[in-house]
Amino acid sequence: MDWLNPESLASGFDTAAGTFPWGTTFEQLEALGVRPAYAEFGVSAWHVPGADVLGLRSSRTELMVPYRGRPVMSVRHRIDLPEGESHVNFVLRAHAQLVSQLAVPDYGEMQPARFKEENAWNVAVSAGWRVGNVSVGISWYGAPRNDEAEVKTSGVLFLDWDDEIAAAAPWLDAWQQEQVALEAMLREAHAVAKLQAGPAHEQALHRGNPKDIRALITAQRVLRGPSLHFTVPDFALLKGDAAADHQLVLWSAASGEAWGVSDIHNTVYCRRGETLRAQWVQVLPAKGGGSTDLSFGPLTNTSPYRPRERCGAIAQFMDILATMPGASFQYSETYDC
Repeated sequence: MDWLNPESLASGFDTAAGTFPWGTTFEQLEALGVRPAYAEFGVSAWHVPGADVLGLRSSRTELMVPYRGRPVMSVRHRIDLPEGESHVNFVLRAHAQLVSQLAVPDYGEMQPARFKEENAWNVAVSAGWRVGNVSVGISWYGAPRNDEAEVKTSGVLFLDWDDEIAAAAPWLDAWQQEQVALEAMLREAHAVAKLQAGPAHEQALHRGNPKDIRALITAQRVLRGPSLHFTVPDFALLKGDAAADHQLVLWSAASGEAWGVSDIHNTVYCRRGETLRAQWVQVLPAKGGGSTDLSFGPLTNTSPYRPRERCGAIAQFMDILATMPGASFQYSETYDC
């Protein structure tokens, strides 16, 4: 195995087509002539030929983006089992080499009893480290897998670039301009319908320094759901007899050129010529107690389960929303299993 240069992990990711810096998008890779063997989940995951990484051979690598048009932030290297070598011997040797290069893991687990032929879908050895702004993890299987590769796979090496503020920077100005335009609309909007709903949440992963939490939440929206915006503080249409943090309001801009849905934290909106998809899912009690789930694009709301015949206010709200230009609405049922 080659000696690891930690700085290379912190600065970029490797494929058979070369090394690319963190922040590279699929579109930029395509412009450089890189094509996926196949794409998964629309355009959010690419499978590409792999390369040696940390001295380990990887025939297949998966590149993942958080949202269409956003940068690669997660890389999964499928680690090949060398031909003719014992899986257990290779795993123990390779893992010891990683530990010697990356130092003592921040976390890890070793369960040698899982090294059995029938345990290909269990993890026998795992560990994780930090290298700059990249989380590095390794999972070694209890037995080699035949997972659509020409060679058997002994484990998977995970690389996650989690400097979300840096990753979002190229798109931040445009998103903030949208936010400013939205705030102006909300101050002059009029209510079309209101709904007493489940509690509102900021819908963000609160990691990092608490003093930077607003910047972090903004970056997460830019990266994962750019159509999800902040509701203007003290939004007048959410004031009234009901608690503001349990209300949804369907509003229309004074100009008539846009409409949207807001809770106390979040807003989505639809300009003329655009579309917004709404869903109402009744999660019927089964193993769990069920729930009533509403979504308006990336804005979601969940409340305790009530039979549909007791959800007249929701039905009325959704019927009104369905009349808005560009709106679509779907009702469905499933079970809480």
